[in-house]
Amino acid sequence: MPTINISKDEEIIFKDFTEGNSVQVRVTVPPGEEKNYKKGTTVKVVHGEVENDGKIVSDPLVIGSPFNDENRTISLIVEMI
Repeated sequence: MPTINISKDEEIIFKDFTEGNSVQVRVTVPPGEEKNYKKGTTVKVVHGEVENDGKIVSDPLVIGSPFNDENRTISLIVEMI
């Protein structure tokens, strides 16, 4: 199951997520890993020591124009399941 890490600085996003709201997050992944973050995929959302299951409810959006060997940043909308 793919993992989405929410940093301690983004605590408000994690709070919204755990209250049942959809949240927009960004994930940085190596080339070729984008396929693991498709709409409908179940993911593990981690904030510090707390983990919850979530579901990607949007099509992934690649941010920027990465070169072939660079990691990609993907924007997703995730909701708790």
